Amino acid sequence: MNPIRIFSTLLLTSLLWMGCERIIPFSAEDSTPLVVLYAALEPDMPIEAFVSKSVGILDNGEPILLDDAQVWVEDSLHQVLDTLISMGLGMYRAPNTLGQEGMRYTVHARSSVLAPVFGTAQVPMIPAEGAVDSINYAVGQMGGPGPGSSPFKEYSFQILDDGQPGYYQIEAYDRLRGQVTIPEYSLRIETDDPLVNGSGFGGNQYKDRLDISNASFLGGSHTLTIRVFEWDFTGMEVLFKLKKVDEATFFYQRSWDAYNNANGNPFAQPVSVYSNVTDGLGVVSGMAYRWILP
Repeated sequence: MNPIRIFSTLLLTSLLWMGCERIIPFSAEDSTPLVVLYAALEPDMPIEAFVSKSVGILDNGEPILLDDAQVWVEDSLHQVLDTLISMGLGMYRAPNTLGQEGMRYTVHARSSVLAPVFGTAQVPMIPAEGAVDSINYAVGQMGGPGPGSSPFKEYSFQILDDGQPGYYQIEAYDRLRGQVTIPEYSLRIETDDPLVNGSGFGGNQYKDRLDISNASFLGGSHTLTIRVFEWDFTGMEVLFKLKKVDEATFFYQRSWDAYNNANGNPFAQPVSVYSNVTDGLGVVSGMAYRWILP
């Protein structure tokens, strides 16, 4: 099994797990507990889910992990493919079923004292590798992350679309040059591409991730210029992580970012985190990715 995919799955499930622990979009009047279900479906990875019981918004306790739930996965014809096994701490894993590109799955969860819930997602195709080339380098430029000025590299980054509606997410990481280890440290990036919300070089537009819809180049290609900020380009190499994600992943992460930005601000408009789980809370989503070394 590909260790890069395992690492990415752990990262994504950790993000979803934080959401399960820290966000329950209830109003103060809500009192009936619900099943909270999170599942991130990826190609060639076992189908996994996290299941817990929600708590009221005025309750300071943590969500209750459910290790005695019934969890199963069905295909698009509503045929049961596998029963997920409890791994403890609210985590369940399918012993016999791996996610397949282009396949649609429905994950069900049922507890003896709570209403049953389910969510559906399609596993995207692994993105094709377009041309990614370094086109510019600056020793220092005011406005970059960190104190004072920060050096950056600019890359021409091509996305080759598979024709299925969705979103692309681009992240940058660095590692020691010549190594084959999984990169651990993310870099700040920016673009002036008009298809990316909040784009523009300078003006503190750098971020950890670029999101772009494929609606305007469905089945075609799109090339954008990406600026990657780094302190040391001599001993390090930059890797890009290109993800193809579904609408659920996109809206969940966008609402999670908005929630974090508003949290603690008494004058901010309240933010509800996106959920696509029927009769419950949480997200069942699909994602596929590849690493690209320019």
